[in-house]
Amino acid sequence: MAEQALVATDAGALAVTDAAPVDGWLDWLRDAEGAAQTTITAYRKGLDLFASWLAETGQSGQQVIPAMVVNWKKALSQDYAPQTVNLRLSAVRSFFRYMVNAGRWPFNPASEVKGAKRPKSRQHKRDALSNPEVLAVLDTCDNSAVGVRDRALLTMMVYCGLRSIEVHRADAEDLRTKDNRLVLAIQGKGSIEKDRMAVVPVRQEPMIRAWVAERRRVVQNGGPLFVSLSRRNLGARLALRSIRGMVKMRFRQAGVAGDDRRKTAHSLRHGAITSAIRNGAQPLQVQAMAGHGSFDTTLGYYHEVERTASPAEDLVDYGG
Repeated sequence: MAEQALVATDAGALAVTDAAPVDGWLDWLRDAEGAAQTTITAYRKGLDLFASWLAETGQSGQQVIPAMVVNWKKALSQDYAPQTVNLRLSAVRSFFRYMVNAGRWPFNPASEVKGAKRPKSRQHKRDALSNPEVLAVLDTCDNSAVGVRDRALLTMMVYCGLRSIEVHRADAEDLRTKDNRLVLAIQGKGSIEKDRMAVVPVRQEPMIRAWVAERRRVVQNGGPLFVSLSRRNLGARLALRSIRGMVKMRFRQAGVAGDDRRKTAHSLRHGAITSAIRNGAQPLQVQAMAGHGSFDTTLGYYHEVERTASPAEDLVDYGG
């Protein structure tokens, strides 16, 4: 099924054929959504599985409606864990969202289909860095042009809680002053507009301003805020892969301890949110900073912090 794809016909039906829309969707995932190659590969597989199921059940020539997606989800649930089912469902949901946005499909039949239920867990998949580790990572950045850029980028992640995709998408014009504070307009995960704002802590403003000044030596006008300084791509938007690779390199240089799978670029965002909570930030403040769509996601961080900051185990007393 790897050679097949999904495409909307003039009648609004779903045909299984070798066609361009899937390629456009995959390009959109990579370029607009900032998806990693592993995510793109997994999403393509999910779409192929949906196309295969439609063909096997004789529905590939029919209008796709939510009930079909629900039945497919149920079929998957018989063979796969909830996490895998939801990954496949996310792929189909993403594909139809792209098709609707591109004007090539009338509606998203997967948008309201709920994911498979899975056991609730408040454990995050990524570990935050310790306070000394954060400072050690920032200290790996020297006063060279690359060091100034990397320090500014890391500062936005570890003090403002930005995701890798958000610093990747940032443009120079997004950085401005508001109410006497330095702020950055953000296009968040899954968003098509820059409708959020990060506020740079006053003590960290010099790191950002230093990069703005250094950037002007390379780029005289607008465009990406964080640019490549290599000869090959001088002035081009710093790629997501480069951002993640830089973070890993800085972690190694700083001697950050732990599993590479649990200490990633996302650990910087995790650390910013956790630090804000430990230092007294209220839930609504944290939700605004993190851009969480669900308040429950924000509360999950509070539960995690509370678990180690004030554990019930410390109150166990046998009078000895």
